[in-house]
Amino acid sequence: MGLKDRLQRALQTNVSGQPGATSTASASTPVDPDLPDDQWLAASERAYKDSVDAYYGSPETMGKGGQERYGIAEFGVAVFYYAKSIDMLHTAYGYARMENRQPSPADAWIVEGFCNALEASLDQHPRAPVDEVARIVTHRLRDIAADCDRVGASSQLYRHALETVGRCAPSAES
Repeated sequence: MGLKDRLQRALQTNVSGQPGATSTASASTPVDPDLPDDQWLAASERAYKDSVDAYYGSPETMGKGGQERYGIAEFGVAVFYYAKSIDMLHTAYGYARMENRQPSPADAWIVEGFCNALEASLDQHPRAPVDEVARIVTHRLRDIAADCDRVGASSQLYRHALETVGRCAPSAES
């Protein structure tokens, strides 16, 4: 999907994926899309940090922050929300040993949301220094995939995301 298509979809879609309604994220100060790529990513991270407290709770509530930001074409901010949501999945599957939550297709919108936000960010800001956030997510996804393999669950979703992140940010593979 090209940048024009992503922007059009983002502007026509609300948090639940339905056309028409507005997002609560629109009330926050927007990140200036005309900033140089490095400043744009830093501003996106600041906007995430300034607004994240309202989304703690579960990977889904954190992912909602990513959906809202993606929905108003704040793709860089969405990257950080989805990255944190994946971090929360990693905690549930690795550290908590899948006691309260197991990997499933229900994670797809979070994992794919990160990939879509990363791709859209790089479409708009090709020189944005995304390697650090991509590296962290890469490590989390690798661990989740290995945990899936260990217990006999499907790791396909997480491995597919690793391919996408690797294509977008090849230096994050280390």
